[in-house]
Amino acid sequence: MRRALPIAVLALCAAACGSASHRAAPPPRLPPFASAPGLTLRTGSAHLTQTTSIVVGGAQVDAHDTGTVAFDGSRAHLYKLSPASNVPGEVIVVGPITFSNADVQASLMSGDVRPWTRLDTRKLTAGEERNRPDELAHVLAPAYLAYGARAVSLARRVADGAVYWARIDPALVLRRVPRARRALIAKALSGDYPAKDFNAKFWIDRRDRIRRVIVAYATAQGTPVAIDTSYDSFGVRVPVAPPPAREVKDITP
Repeated sequence: MRRALPIAVLALCAAACGSASHRAAPPPRLPPFASAPGLTLRTGSAHLTQTTSIVVGGAQVDAHDTGTVAFDGSRAHLYKLSPASNVPGEVIVVGPITFSNADVQASLMSGDVRPWTRLDTRKLTAGEERNRPDELAHVLAPAYLAYGARAVSLARRVADGAVYWARIDPALVLRRVPRARRALIAKALSGDYPAKDFNAKFWIDRRDRIRRVIVAYATAQGTPVAIDTSYDSFGVRVPVAPPPAREVKDITP
């Protein structure tokens, strides 16, 4: 009986040690949503991939954009795949100058047509600028949507950060966006998103950067639309070397 007490004590110690060694590690730090927009834009630039989907007549139609952008809108090099064309589009933005290979398909059929156009946006009237399709605004806007987030909730933790749901108020986005970029983001908001509040899903990584934004909604006519944008390689160099001058037609008014 004298040996029973030490054995019981040893058994209790072993059980305690075992439970300690199997104790679950604390969950990783949850990246805060509020600081993500500013920290993302502070990286300066990123590589992006974007798919815009619209359902027409029961069939899904996809448009794809990829490339590199500066978050302040000063530089971009984008490649576009559109269902309306078999030829990939390419857009280079250098400050107010936009180069586009808009005429590349026509140039394949006629040597007299230059494949690239050059547009100095500073020379456009307010109406011309308002009606001009802006590929840069389209791919940049998702990174700014978080400025207008209300009712943010955690959807789930992921290996590199967390996924959040948020209700986006377009008017709040524009109030909080840096003033110098307001016009650019306003153009995308009016052309790509509902005028009233809408839902968005955000993946924020462990370094508090916005890595993915998904927005899905139906237009006033009931057409389903989805915009899925991913950002990576933050701080990457944005290549903006213009095309050869002999291949460029200036279309500035």
